Amino acid sequence: MPEIVSSDKVLELLSVGRPVRDVWITGPLDLDPLVVSRWLCGEDMRGIYQPIVMHRCFLDVLDLSRRTFYERVELVECYIAASSLRQAYFYDTLLIEDCIFRDDVDATNVQSEGPVIVRHTTFTGYADFSGANLRGGATFLGVSFPGGTNLLSGLSSKASPLTISGCRFRPADIPPELDPERLGASVLLPARPTFSPHLLCGQEA
Repeated sequence: MPEIVSSDKVLELLSVGRPVRDVWITGPLDLDPLVVSRWLCGEDMRGIYQPIVMHRCFLDVLDLSRRTFYERVELVECYIAASSLRQAYFYDTLLIEDCIFRDDVDATNVQSEGPVIVRHTTFTGYADFSGANLRGGATFLGVSFPGGTNLLSGLSSKASPLTISGCRFRPADIPPELDPERLGASVLLPARPTFSPHLLCGQEA
């Protein structure tokens, strides 16, 4: 099992730009203590200026909502019970790879100037991308949405470049005017699989 640590300890590491690896983060991970004001040409560029890098972590609650990130945000091989990206703003890369999101993910009105890359990740709950504006482009590779998503519903109206390859969607989440094969998508049944954090540790429950 990974080491169990408090969110306060994790914030100490992130505040000096250190990555967080192989830990179980208990309680909500609130990044507000990392938010600072920096003035540029009379404008307050308020946000988080440290990279947020977490590998092989279990998170009870990850809240990125309503925050501006000026450096890379990277989640790799993480199991995330509850999370929100609502109105988050990413100036650099957002990478989500080999992760499991257990509950619904609120990514409404998320914005990015840098690339958004989501690879080999499962959204067990509903993933809501309403109003997303991903100007830096977005790539979804080998992503499964058994809990449903509206990622494709506004595809034709979005100016953001969106690349999809090897992704799986519920039939109800693919608009009739879109060709799944042309999108690089396939259809899955709307069953909700059960995941165990022990599996990610290479241990049996």
